[in-house]
Amino acid sequence: MRQTISDIASLVKGELVGDGTKIIEDIAPFDQANPSSISILINARHSARLDASSAAAVIVPLEIKKAPVPIIRVASPEQALVTILSTYILSPPSEPGIHPTASIHSTVSLPAHVSIGSHVTIGAHTTVDDHVCIGPGSSIGAHCRIGADTWLYAHVILYDQVCIGQHVIIHSGTVVGSDGFGYIQGESGAVKIPQVGGVDIDDDVEIGANTTIDRATMGRTRIGRGSKIDNLVQIGHNVIIGEHVTICAQVGIAGSTVIEDNTLIAGQAGLADHIHVGARARIGGQAGVTKSVPPGVSVSGYPARPHSHARRIEASVNRLPELMQRIQDMEQRLDALENP
Repeated sequence: MRQTISDIASLVKGELVGDGTKIIEDIAPFDQANPSSISILINARHSARLDASSAAAVIVPLEIKKAPVPIIRVASPEQALVTILSTYILSPPSEPGIHPTASIHSTVSLPAHVSIGSHVTIGAHTTVDDHVCIGPGSSIGAHCRIGADTWLYAHVILYDQVCIGQHVIIHSGTVVGSDGFGYIQGESGAVKIPQVGGVDIDDDVEIGANTTIDRATMGRTRIGRGSKIDNLVQIGHNVIIGEHVTICAQVGIAGSTVIEDNTLIAGQAGLADHIHVGARARIGGQAGVTKSVPPGVSVSGYPARPHSHARRIEASVNRLPELMQRIQDMEQRLDALENP
């Protein structure tokens, strides 16, 4: 990193209070900072932590005017953190070039500025744009497209007919385009429905590790622009996810469900098939969503209900032992009156 405090203040467009000449080597949380680190204080409520900080400087919200160490006052410490990490820390995972162990089909023409790791395979008629990085052990099927500035980390699997936009990040172990779970009941058991569709992932999407996104039975499974999907998420066949949707870890979305723009789905929620979740909806952790959710509505619980209603139900459930005891007491008093 090696930047002066003044340089960092200029980068984040903040106001420097104190000496700006010291060299900063890294950015670190408060409990791991050292005299060559810069730290971030997100909320002014925690300003007491500044008195015990070992950091050389701290980026703080505007409410804080002074501190024992140099500070950089900014309107949004979170945005400053993103700016610093993106400028000084974030870098492509490997150098451009094609590893000699990579297996690339003869129909594939790669641009000059790509990074193809060891033991990567790329199938027929696949298109790879400039500044793409494909990590070791990844497998790219036939008739795929990978847009510019996309990173696929090690051991990512793209089946045939997967199209990925620009500036996409897919973490290790993720599988995109595997068969959807589609069967009909035959005379001797389950009969597989052939899965012949594909998957479209739009620009600026990030997908965590060990997530699975199924191909469509027919047509396309779609992930909209700017959506962020955590680790260990299952997305079924023909699911349509809108733009800027956030999906936390261990969520399961069954086939043909539609999730509209700017929706948030918290961890371990489960969504049934063929339902519609409206824009800006909020789905609580471990919710079981069996019916469509209107736009802008927050739901939680199982089965999922409007959040305020679900909280009242939970409060009532917690009182059940007390209420049962009261009913038993009333029955005993009533019995005593009727049978003196």
